[in-house]
Amino acid sequence: MQYLPPQFLALVAFLAFVVGACVGSFVNCAALRRETGESVLTGRSHCPHCGHTLGALELIPLVSWLVQGGKCRHCKAALSLRYPLTELVAGISFAAIVVAEALWGEGLSLHTLHWLILASILLYVSLTDIDSRIIPDACILAAIAVRVAYIVIAGPVLGQIDASAVALESLIGGFAIALPLTAVVLIADRVLGRDSMGGGDIKLFFVAGLYFGWQASLFLIIIACVIGIISALIKQHLELKAHEERTSILDEVGYTGEAEELNLRHAPIVFGPAIAAACIITMVVGHQLVMWYAGLF
Repeated sequence: MQYLPPQFLALVAFLAFVVGACVGSFVNCAALRRETGESVLTGRSHCPHCGHTLGALELIPLVSWLVQGGKCRHCKAALSLRYPLTELVAGISFAAIVVAEALWGEGLSLHTLHWLILASILLYVSLTDIDSRIIPDACILAAIAVRVAYIVIAGPVLGQIDASAVALESLIGGFAIALPLTAVVLIADRVLGRDSMGGGDIKLFFVAGLYFGWQASLFLIIIACVIGIISALIKQHLELKAHEERTSILDEVGYTGEAEELNLRHAPIVFGPAIAAACIITMVVGHQLVMWYAGLF
């Protein structure tokens, strides 16, 4: 343990998990309200089925969903598994980042805080990309603003870092990742005759370069691609299985009409969540990956 005693580190990790779960609940609510056009700042949380206004005991992250058996207390309609999963992922992410910073990072500091804010933005990006296949430019700008604010506060204000060096490293990392990737994507689009990667994904990789530098971002790209490919294969398998089940049911009932055609060949990959997950992984073990790779030479 580099900075904290084991008992205190465990307590801090637990508190980080609780805070992360609460942030995940809010971010999920914000993403869902974006889809429905509701305001995030006004209006109380309510059941998506019956509109019942939720009380304090129904808003406890993870606990409320489990205690209620995944159902609304008022109308008994099933609540999506997305609620507890988002809260769980956010809680684990916050706890992992805090532990990694305490053990082999820069300690619990302003640096940790700006990573936690980035993790929250990435969670929102993932949800909006899943819902509407859009990565809002506002999220990209917010992430850039958080990075700039960290460099300014930790540099000229607090004197913790060399602001000029960190800013230069961030810019090199961002453009070193985004520019070659843009060139590859443009060539791939021309060869394939269709979009191979969305502009929002490239912007998100640019943000990753700003935060992690070009060396760690190389690992990040590999991790994101692996996660993206695996998730796409799982999604296609589930869709194919569901299609086969529908076709089987139609055959059993003697349906003779034209069945729905399933075309998975050109189905777009929702890549935002994979990039976000790769960013979280890089926050936790990116430094170790870079040090391990540098030690090979």
